Amino acid sequence: MAMPDGLPVDQRSPRSIGASEVTGLEAGTQALRATDYRHGGEFCLTALDALIRAGDQMLTASASGKVRRQLYVALADLHNVAGWAYFDAGFANRARTRFCHALVLAGLGRHAGLTANVCYRLGRVCLHQESLDEASAYFQLGQLAAKQSGDEIGGSILSMNSAWTWAKKGSWDGARTQLDRGRGQFADADHTRVPDWARFFTAADLSALTGAVHTDLARTVDRQHARTAVPLLVEAIDGYGDDMARSRAFSLILLSTNHLVEGDVDQGVDIGFQALVSAGTLGSARVRDRIRPLAAHARRHGSHGGARELAARVSAMPAPPAGGLP
Repeated sequence: MAMPDGLPVDQRSPRSIGASEVTGLEAGTQALRATDYRHGGEFCLTALDALIRAGDQMLTASASGKVRRQLYVALADLHNVAGWAYFDAGFANRARTRFCHALVLAGLGRHAGLTANVCYRLGRVCLHQESLDEASAYFQLGQLAAKQSGDEIGGSILSMNSAWTWAKKGSWDGARTQLDRGRGQFADADHTRVPDWARFFTAADLSALTGAVHTDLARTVDRQHARTAVPLLVEAIDGYGDDMARSRAFSLILLSTNHLVEGDVDQGVDIGFQALVSAGTLGSARVRDRIRPLAAHARRHGSHGGARELAARVSAMPAPPAGGLP
């Protein structure tokens, strides 16, 4: 992907910077975040690395105290986006490095709300890798930072993801407690003043996460949770626009899974093929990882021709590349 117009790509370190340079950095970060949500992290890694090089050069420039603090926060968010993109592209170690940079810069900028968001994203890396205790620890740290900043949206994101962790551990009580907390925080939040890094968390995303929680509870506690998950995921899919194509693909995968668990094979297969089409348009290793278990669910309905075809097509997806980036 080419750098969006207007980004600071001059390779020479500026002698001094003002608010306009930081605003340009923020605009570049926002553009690349939008690309990540719409197309997947694989489509924006090169541009993110170039923007980070340009942003890091600003650290050596002279600036007022106010501008320098704004720069720290802007750079922290840029590293935050880069970490998420690397995670989505399948490079967890690089993602963790970027997130660590983001935590340091957010601390220098004294921005507890952004610190909470970085903790959430680090927790999600752990959740994807099934490192559930580590994920819980990051979500708890994030909750402390969100509470310090008075950030109810950030707190809701962390509570809902904590609920997902409890669901994966097989605890309905733990998941329910965090679900209730997260929904309460979302209801109490000021939705007119949401920072860029948390704007993804809309009512659609709240429904999607709740559906994800019940999907895992159907696996670890009681399959009846699949019935609860279905309308939540339908609501999420209907609420996502093309700007959140990756999130919609995740929800399609979960919805197909739940229909297959419930025995509604025709619906499960139909939605599974929709998920495959969506996955094929995205540069996201994470989507490909999340769709692979769908093959096993489809194979449980071996007498259904569509289910057999779905399982075969999912199984034929390319395997993750061995190793990482050079």
